[in-house]
Amino acid sequence: MTGTPSSTARAAVLSADDIARLLPHRYPFFLLDRVTALEPGTSAEAIKNVTASDGVLAGHFPGRMLYPGVLLVECVAQLAAVVYGSAAAQSATGDLVADVADRVGYLAEIRQAKFLKPVLPGDQVVFRVESGPRLGGLISVTGQASVGSEPVMTARLAVTELHGS
Repeated sequence: MTGTPSSTARAAVLSADDIARLLPHRYPFFLLDRVTALEPGTSAEAIKNVTASDGVLAGHFPGRMLYPGVLLVECVAQLAAVVYGSAAAQSATGDLVADVADRVGYLAEIRQAKFLKPVLPGDQVVFRVESGPRLGGLISVTGQASVGSEPVMTARLAVTELHGS
């Protein structure tokens, strides 16, 4: 994925409803708003709009609303699950959003996470993930989060392949 078009101009490749068909997550842990680019099994880009009404902001850092870093990492893990869930759905049915939420992948390891700048209410966070090598049942994933042109977080994760629940 190249280039950095304005995040507000990015059209949805997958809507929130589509994402819900691929992931088992539900409120309050359904975090991604839309997927704007997707290569099943390889890479993806997604948007998360951070608002003052997000319940986690008020209690995470009293006196200053900050989006929790751990949830930035979770967004990367969820986007990785979309990458692999869409590949599984496509191979099973030919459809990117066939219901595969009963097949679950898990965050297995956070290898590195660096938090570069705080994420605040009103920010639109763009997440990007790229698949790395597989080792046994684990898949290496590199992810990053940006607000505008500024990186706010980078992470290397390992996720499990999808398994029936």
